[in-house]
Amino acid sequence: MKRRFLSLRLAAAAAAIFLASNPGTSAETAAPASAASPASQQAPQAALPPNIDPRADQLLNRSCDDLASSKAFTFHAEITFDKVLPSNVKLQFAAAADYAVQRPDQLAVEFHSDLGGKQIWYSGTKVTILDPPHMVYASTEVPASIDGMMENLEQIHNLSIPLADLAYSHPCEMFRRGVIYSAYIGVNDVAGEDCDHLAFTKNNVDWQIWLQRTGRHLPRKIVINYGSAPGSPEYVAVLSDWKFPESIPARAFQPDLPKDAKRIDIMKVKETKP
Repeated sequence: MKRRFLSLRLAAAAAAIFLASNPGTSAETAAPASAASPASQQAPQAALPPNIDPRADQLLNRSCDDLASSKAFTFHAEITFDKVLPSNVKLQFAAAADYAVQRPDQLAVEFHSDLGGKQIWYSGTKVTILDPPHMVYASTEVPASIDGMMENLEQIHNLSIPLADLAYSHPCEMFRRGVIYSAYIGVNDVAGEDCDHLAFTKNNVDWQIWLQRTGRHLPRKIVINYGSAPGSPEYVAVLSDWKFPESIPARAFQPDLPKDAKRIDIMKVKETKP
């Protein structure tokens, strides 16, 4: 794993995963210049690459718009993920996580897995990460936005937060990075609910997403397969219990540290190994 902390994340779980075509592209190019006066002309939108399904792109956009327009939300994730041992034996582990997002500058994550756990609190310009099994924590100053905080952790500290791309101000900008193929698969079931099933490929990584068809078009399931990695490990997250309150109490984003927890340098925060 190139990144430390929690092993898979929805955009650099996609360290290899999300996508690339430019934001705002559509299946059709803009109308010819002759169809509008010079004052009203706009730069034409680029057509989607040949292997990008316009319907898949449209449905992903719609889901991203629903998330981007939501000031506050929470959700739960049930996760399974593979670890491939040096002997090439592939093991599967389970995890569960709860997320609270309040734009523009608050995020909380509680993550527990068979391999350990982490808790994250971010508010304003400070993020704190707690490792309960080892009773240690780290804090650092970060930019005053969710986007800036996550980019800072990844670029400067080489850390990533699982599924955190859903909290970006423009999720689709992250999802599209590097995508070379997409397809609309059809209507398939997640936990008894019909969902639009989409598939994407980026740099030897295949990922799928199931989007709720009624109400808000929310992600309900994500599957990532790292086909080029030894053993082709897979990551599966089933998302549920989405809520959209007007606001989330400030205490949800303030560190709740055990009395015996010891502070360490953030560079010493490491991913739990099997």
